[in-house]
Amino acid sequence: MDRAQSTPGHPWNQLNALNPEAGAHAICTDPRELDAALRAGERSWRRFPYYEQRYAERGQRFTRSDSAWLVTLAERGAIVVDEQVTWLGLVLASRGMPRWMLELHLVVLHTELVAAVPGRGEVYATLLGAAQLLREQRQAHIDEAVFAAQSTAFARQVGDDWDARLPETGALLVAAVADERAGIARAVPSIAGWMTDPSRFPPRWIDAVQSTLARAREQAS
Repeated sequence: MDRAQSTPGHPWNQLNALNPEAGAHAICTDPRELDAALRAGERSWRRFPYYEQRYAERGQRFTRSDSAWLVTLAERGAIVVDEQVTWLGLVLASRGMPRWMLELHLVVLHTELVAAVPGRGEVYATLLGAAQLLREQRQAHIDEAVFAAQSTAFARQVGDDWDARLPETGALLVAAVADERAGIARAVPSIAGWMTDPSRFPPRWIDAVQSTLARAREQAS
């Protein structure tokens, strides 16, 4: 499966401006939708400093182009949205971005789109439906109480200073375990390898990562 193909007359200059590496896929062309997609991408980027620290400017470009591509799916109905979001979630989780991040981004994207073009709320609702699908898949393996408890335990274990540097890391780790239980084999190794690099993190952090993953695996279904 691949991204939806571009339609005739697609403004390649817009896609290239967002991300020259994104390849041949469509992005939204309505300037209101494009602005909303970029705002949503910026909100997601700011929420997780992990994005910038790990993926730098290249990651930000893909955040923008993927966000603009997701808008185009809404036109194609819930089945296509769910199918393509499932594919994208697999790709991202295998590269160190748990599907929880995509789930949250879809909610933010929906909010920005409805605010920008309120008359198309019914169309954009398919994006919210895809977020709900990801949420249900995550909760099928780790419920919200465990998710919250392990996130809090991680923050307490690493201390306020390190928790502030990479907030919500505990939640990312637990979300990766949920993805692993859902059958994404690389979900945990793809994030754990970076999070336990001794050239980047102190022993206390690495111990917290390893113990959080172990506890999450014990409590996952």
